[in-house]
Amino acid sequence: MPTRLIERLLTDGGHGPVYGPNLRASCRRMEAAGWLRTLRAQNMQLAVELTDAGRMLATPILAEEQASQLAEQRATEVRVLPLVPHSQAEEADDRPVELGDRWHMACRGDYVIRLDGTTCLQLWNTAGQLTRLAGDPLEVAAWLQACHDAGIAVRVQVNESTTPEEDTSDGSAPADLTGTWYCQLDIALQALGITGLTEDIRLAVVRPEASLRAQPAPARLLHVLRDSPEAFPLTAASHEEDMQAALADLLARAGFTGDQTQELQLHRIRWPQMSQEDADRRELNGLLDELEQRQLYCNREQLTEIVFSPVRRSDERWTERLQWLLMTDAFGFCSPQSRDAGARALAILAGYTGQEVAEHLARVIVWNDAGAVAGTSSFPRPHEE
Repeated sequence: MPTRLIERLLTDGGHGPVYGPNLRASCRRMEAAGWLRTLRAQNMQLAVELTDAGRMLATPILAEEQASQLAEQRATEVRVLPLVPHSQAEEADDRPVELGDRWHMACRGDYVIRLDGTTCLQLWNTAGQLTRLAGDPLEVAAWLQACHDAGIAVRVQVNESTTPEEDTSDGSAPADLTGTWYCQLDIALQALGITGLTEDIRLAVVRPEASLRAQPAPARLLHVLRDSPEAFPLTAASHEEDMQAALADLLARAGFTGDQTQELQLHRIRWPQMSQEDADRRELNGLLDELEQRQLYCNREQLTEIVFSPVRRSDERWTERLQWLLMTDAFGFCSPQSRDAGARALAILAGYTGQEVAEHLARVIVWNDAGAVAGTSSFPRPHEE
């Protein structure tokens, strides 16, 4: 090969620029090692050829490089399996097909996927004789394509079979499972306390008008709900905040997109309104949960009961009631931490009750360092309050 061609090949192959003097110096070193012979054409152009020793050295390197390139190519190759209905490829006679370097007579070819992930091609002839050809998924896919092109019936199956008709599909028409989907969705929504799906809605989804037939089932259902005379066709028994995560998970598993889930939650369900006391109780429980996360515990049941006592003034906010109660009773507030470590929890409490109440509690709370001075290291856990 002329050295100028070697320069161009190396440069085009992505190895960066290769300069003639450097290449010729490399060739001289390989010639000294006995791997190359230097030749000159009549026009004095320099060329090199492999010696026998050089060929023995280069052949496995070439094979390894070719295998590497083939592996990279196969890793990204996509091959679609040629599956056709049974009626389009009858198994009436044996037809010749060339697979690799050998011809086979077959009436059907099966792409087999074993449980361990290996694949093979099963070839059946009209006499019921079986030939199995082992190969990787791409090889078997190529063989299946060759069988299909030769007019041989093909199919895909899991695990090998021992008779030609084993587990053969009857070729029945595909079933529409929209009715099953609707029933399962209705049952799941009712389990969450959401009702309102009726028989008329079911019929409109399962047997849609012509303009809706091409749409998936969730889109059909939302279209029917939009056309409902009621502003909110569905009704929930629980508050939206309590059901939002569970409903989103249910709808996602039922095939609804994110936008469809949001539309159903916000615009198609009537959620019960939360009373002011329910909202206040939720806020107080959130505060106590946050304090427990920072290991500041109290007798929360007693505290909650008294904060929302029926005898409190109607115009008294729960935070005002909490301020007064904590200034008169510590309600078992304690922490297995030191006072310094509990400063963050007290700061959160101060945001609801004011700094004066938080400082008062800091003095009366049983802290870890206070317990150590008193000679005790026993602190109540949340379930022991």
